Amino acid sequence: MDLSDDTVASYSSRGERRDNGDGNPLNELKPEVSAPGTNIVQAEGCVTSGGCVNLAGGSAEDNGYTGRGSGTSYATPAVSGILAMMIEANPDLTTAEMKEILKLTAERRGEPSNAAVDPFWNRDFGWGMVDAYEAVKLSMYLAEANLTGTVDVFSQVHISNSSVNQSTGLHEIRGLAWGQSGSIASVEYRIGDGPWMEATYETVEGGLAALERFEWVVALDPEQLEAGNQTVEVRGLNDQGAPSLPVFTTVMGTGGGDELATLGVDLVGLSVFLIVLILLGLLVRGAQIDEPSTLHSLNPDHVEDALLLDEQSQPETEAKATTKRKKS
Repeated sequence: MDLSDDTVASYSSRGERRDNGDGNPLNELKPEVSAPGTNIVQAEGCVTSGGCVNLAGGSAEDNGYTGRGSGTSYATPAVSGILAMMIEANPDLTTAEMKEILKLTAERRGEPSNAAVDPFWNRDFGWGMVDAYEAVKLSMYLAEANLTGTVDVFSQVHISNSSVNQSTGLHEIRGLAWGQSGSIASVEYRIGDGPWMEATYETVEGGLAALERFEWVVALDPEQLEAGNQTVEVRGLNDQGAPSLPVFTTVMGTGGGDELATLGVDLVGLSVFLIVLILLGLLVRGAQIDEPSTLHSLNPDHVEDALLLDEQSQPETEAKATTKRKKS
């Protein structure tokens, strides 16, 4: 289904709302998310009235309410259903985490309406149209990673672009980070379940205030990654070390990556095995050597004169000598 041409209904409210004077400009960014709410098919209520229509193709407008409807009363139940699935996937989610997950995973719509406060919020769609699949998937990830309840929902990390730099051949992941309350101390990334590493960004002496954004970048060499799609996870950490909600992207590896590392480990193991095998061979050989013969004392009384060979044995001796010369 193509949702790229969806528009907000003419009767739907637009933001921002009127300033309530609390000094927090985020409060005025309404709506926050959007959902389908026009011409929505609903369950028909037809129980006792003999005049009600409950058959396909018939008009249900006299049933008390029609089979289709429009308005916030139809968009809100859709969002409620997504929240119910998120709770089923991760019962320990806090309400703040659920709200932030909906906003982070929503499909962006429209240009930013107040970029000074937030670079993604739009006065028609809010932070976008809710995405049930992505919201439930992120909820499950928080449970599997034991992150539920530890997330700083005010720390914002977003990916703005992920592509190969044609000049360098590196895959560059670029994004923005900021704190809605306080600031972000660092941005980290990891490939798969690997170790966390720090992204590249400029540090500001004295830190940044709330809502002050900075750019970060992660540059990866595809030839150093294992062949195939590799998942890259990015997060921000606040001053207390609490993480933001993670964001993910995919990078296509073209090299050996972990396979080369594994090969290196195998070669080291093989070398150790061969050394042990050689040592065992020497030990076995040493055990099989006969005890040395007793050396006779060089007592002159035991020294015998050399015996002269008769003439008949000389040709044989010469032949042997000749043979030895050929071998050499």
